[in-house]
Amino acid sequence: MKKLFLLLFLIPYLVMANESKSLEVNLFPLDSDRYNIIIKGNISSSQIDLKQELKRKIHEVCGTRFEIENNEIANIVQDGYKKLTMNGSFKCYVNSQM
Repeated sequence: MKKLFLLLFLIPYLVMANESKSLEVNLFPLDSDRYNIIIKGNISSSQIDLKQELKRKIHEVCGTRFEIENNEIANIVQDGYKKLTMNGSFKCYVNSQM
């Protein structure tokens, strides 16, 4: 009985451990130098993970010269679990090669 209870208790943690660490990133061009970005985390993602992915993607697109115009973090419920989502926009400046 104890083993069954322990197994039932650990199943959610095993599911979380098997979940991919990758984040879903959608980038939408608004103008020639402005972009909207949506980053969806998984159930084990933190705000730090989303912010690091935002910076990585911005540096990939803009280089080092950019401006983050807005940035919002919210929870969404997907597949019965709360997941963090970041929605924001940024602007690249001309001649912004790394």
